[in-house]
Amino acid sequence: MRLVSCLIVLLLSATIAMADNDGKYFGDKPPKQSIVLPGYSPEEAKARLDSSPLQPIEGIWEYPDEMVTVVVERFTSPQFSRKLKYRIVLIDSEDLSLLPGTVIGYIAESADDSKFELWLYSEQDESNLFGPGKCIATLKDEGTSLIFKRSSLKTRIRFNLTRFLPKLFRFISISPYIDKEELPVGFSKIYPALDDNGSLHHEIRYL
Repeated sequence: MRLVSCLIVLLLSATIAMADNDGKYFGDKPPKQSIVLPGYSPEEAKARLDSSPLQPIEGIWEYPDEMVTVVVERFTSPQFSRKLKYRIVLIDSEDLSLLPGTVIGYIAESADDSKFELWLYSEQDESNLFGPGKCIATLKDEGTSLIFKRSSLKTRIRFNLTRFLPKLFRFISISPYIDKEELPVGFSKIYPALDDNGSLHHEIRYL
């Protein structure tokens, strides 16, 4: 009788564990809807960055076209593939409906250490972000600029242009038409800043 009871308990535990994990492993793609993390004021973000050596992509970035400030940081989670190595978290926005700590996207590395695959949420419903869209960004200017470029594909893909980061998603929308020269669109690093020898404070340097 005791054996039967133990087996029932084990079976129930396994069922609950499977239910808890069902649909929650996102692999190398982000969840369809964003989440909000606690503890993401500008001061807390800087303290977190200062606590360990940084990769060039990490830091606090400003997107002036939309008056948005974000922090790019490393993270690990059993819910994600190790391919998604960084997340982009909002720390300040002109849109007061968005809360500091809102994850606005995720970043994966590539074979070229200056190029990254980004997933950014493109749609907004009040304080909720959803509908991640993929684009490619290049780290330039000694790691102080993250520039987004149009895709070279010849098909048309449209994101929601009236929602979150509309100027950015209008720029990276895929179009078959001939491109005209435009100003670069992207993020500018505001912390950590370049030091006297031209390297970024706290960042890992490779010889």
